[in-house]
Amino acid sequence: MNRKGRRSSTPCPRLEDVPELLQHIQSWLPLEEATRTSVLSKSWLQAWSTIPTLRFYVLSEHEIIKQMTLKRKHMKLVDVERTLIRYLRDNLQIEKFNLKIDIDNQESASLAEKWIQSVATKSCLKELSLNIRLLGASLRLPDEILSGENLTKIRVSASSTMVIHSDSMKTSHHPKCVSLRELHLHDVLISEEVLHDILSSCNLLEEIHLVRCSGDLNAIRIKNLPCLYHLHIVTNDGGSTALEINHVPILRVFTCNVIMHGRSKRPLINAHSISLGSNVTKLTLCSGVFIDNASLDMMINSGLHCLESLTLDLTCWTSKTFYFTSASIKRFSLLDCPQLVDVVHVTAPKLLFWTFKGEMMPRLLFPDSTLEEIEFQLRITIPRLSASFFLNMRKAVALATKCNIHIDISYKNHDLQPFEIDIDDLRARLPFPPAINVVVYLRTNGDECLWERSAFFDAFFEICHPIRTYIQVQTRSSNTRITFAG
Repeated sequence: MNRKGRRSSTPCPRLEDVPELLQHIQSWLPLEEATRTSVLSKSWLQAWSTIPTLRFYVLSEHEIIKQMTLKRKHMKLVDVERTLIRYLRDNLQIEKFNLKIDIDNQESASLAEKWIQSVATKSCLKELSLNIRLLGASLRLPDEILSGENLTKIRVSASSTMVIHSDSMKTSHHPKCVSLRELHLHDVLISEEVLHDILSSCNLLEEIHLVRCSGDLNAIRIKNLPCLYHLHIVTNDGGSTALEINHVPILRVFTCNVIMHGRSKRPLINAHSISLGSNVTKLTLCSGVFIDNASLDMMINSGLHCLESLTLDLTCWTSKTFYFTSASIKRFSLLDCPQLVDVVHVTAPKLLFWTFKGEMMPRLLFPDSTLEEIEFQLRITIPRLSASFFLNMRKAVALATKCNIHIDISYKNHDLQPFEIDIDDLRARLPFPPAINVVVYLRTNGDECLWERSAFFDAFFEICHPIRTYIQVQTRSSNTRITFAG
């Protein structure tokens, strides 16, 4: 009884007695729902009015009118100004600051610069996230965003329409954000000197995302980062930017893409200076990073013994054959394969999932593979096809337990003769029986009479008897979807 009495005399702790817990709950809720919690009690109101996580979404005047039509709530510049004045006046903690704003005049840009500068100077700040859409104005990021000694995450994303401007990072001060773990810069104008200072000072970096950054970036040097785990780089033109990577011993995920302008096919310069270490498990190399088997071998077959997932874009590929060998790969995607490639040879005994995207069907050689699933994404023009397309496709679907085939079919020149093939001859050359492990997605466009006057479909269904077939017929006047179950 005494024990029971002692238990009953001890007050049971209430959720509202722990303001930090209330704020943690509010920080994970959507903004409108988090705001509603302030009416639950005085404790919830106090927690919400002093929450160290600030999230603001300020729309342009055009978007405000649109949101009012949809009866959605929105924030105004004065709302952000009033809140920040109170936090700074009362010296309230700001640990996370997230600002998403549409800027359509220079007055708004000046206000945003002032807000960012005042928040960035607070020593308690840990995460800074800026998503800025510039609509006819320009904005310069203050130097102070690199001054937070406790800052662990910086995200800056700039998108613009109408008049193109970019955010800029130009500082004469050495970065003090030595605790930085994540750096995300999207469409940011940054000098090579500033970027080098950040990367050389913040040796605790674990994630780096540099997407379409510009500003006299002759070279991007990722060096001596012992904690770097994830690296994502997208450059606007490989012919003018050198990429150097070395001494990143625990790098696991690497993505590199070179965006081509017009018909330019200049590969990334100094690709031989990329040394990824031996622990990479997921690798994505898009257009412009390599052009043939020799340049590909230089990057991949140089000690990536842990590689499990690989995505390659062959836009700039210059050889008729593609060879790849890996003892560890489990998932492989080959994208935008050009028509000149007629043989794809992959030796990967542990490969389970393979994706192919292109405008033709090459001959596939997969010795010793144990594929569970293959996916084809093909964009074909009917008159260009020959019997080899169907023969190669039939051999390909036999490589895996399950096969998904997505085909976009077009008939671009109506004056050409319709596709014709000797079905009896093709049937005699195809293995029997037809494959039954296939799900087919067909989309035709550009010719509403394609079904009646083309033998493509008769030939295709000699290859396989699909489990399920999805057909979408697109014309200028209609868009029809049909599903057949096998």
